[in-house]
Amino acid sequence: MCVFVLLSASTIAQNDYQAEIGLSTGGSYYLGDANSKLFNNMQFVYGGLFRYNFNSRFALRAEFTRVTKIIGNNNSFSNDTINVGDICAEYNFFDLENLSNNKFSKPFSPFIFGGLGVMTDVYNKQKSPEPCISFGVGMKVKIAERWNLIGEWSNRLLMFSDNMENNPKFDNLNNLNGSNIFNNDLLSTLTVSLTYDFWKRPCKCLRNIH
Repeated sequence: MCVFVLLSASTIAQNDYQAEIGLSTGGSYYLGDANSKLFNNMQFVYGGLFRYNFNSRFALRAEFTRVTKIIGNNNSFSNDTINVGDICAEYNFFDLENLSNNKFSKPFSPFIFGGLGVMTDVYNKQKSPEPCISFGVGMKVKIAERWNLIGEWSNRLLMFSDNMENNPKFDNLNNLNGSNIFNNDLLSTLTVSLTYDFWKRPCKCLRNIH
């Protein structure tokens, strides 16, 4: 009986970590008065992130992203680097862990996320960070015991600003400012991230034996 319990505990126990740190890279584009097409005029973006995993489904992420520039239709404008920082809650649709006794356990999982952030250098002479709403979808895959590969489509909607174009010629082109929040500028990114697990959580075997 003791041997059976020990074997079961060994099977259930996994290298389960509470946190991740990693780097991301990809492309970005903007939606606003000077561009209405998805994935148009993609520009280089890179950043870093920290994720705390409360369990196999829920996590909280802090991320810094640097967007090299944004370009409108026909190269109508070009902004300098935009910096973005946000904090988002994440929900995985599968239990992202390898447990043989859990049918919902997978080495991969689609996820959704949402939260709040700030942007700097959105336009000339910006005196304070612009708040934004962050949201998106992604797919996470465990490629090794402590390594994860993540593909993600994220969006940052400026809460009070429609001047990312940095040019009065394009701002409020259709006189829509102030009528609803979705007329504000939107910055989107398509990124791939590589993260490393650390901060090992207590062994699950002790919780599963009882």
